[in-house]
Amino acid sequence: MKIFEYKPIGGKLISISFNYSNSIFSEVKIYGDFFIFPEEAIEILEKSIEGKSYSELSDTIDNFLSLGVRFYGITKQDLIEVFRGAINEK
Repeated sequence: MKIFEYKPIGGKLISISFNYSNSIFSEVKIYGDFFIFPEEAIEILEKSIEGKSYSELSDTIDNFLSLGVRFYGITKQDLIEVFRGAINEK
């Protein structure tokens, strides 16, 4: 597993690691300089992405945010961008 990083203009650093086999995410870890509330929700997001494809990522994050979780220092699009960049780099 390799670590991929992305820092949007005016945003906080996002670091991710994952396996991507047969276009499916597994062993997803997300961390960085941003905040998420509630804090323990990051593990829920990681688990919700596992078993999904890149094309399902936007809807998966939307469903996650609909639970009332909030990002501070990053946006949904920033998170999608770090995954896109990581997939293209692999």
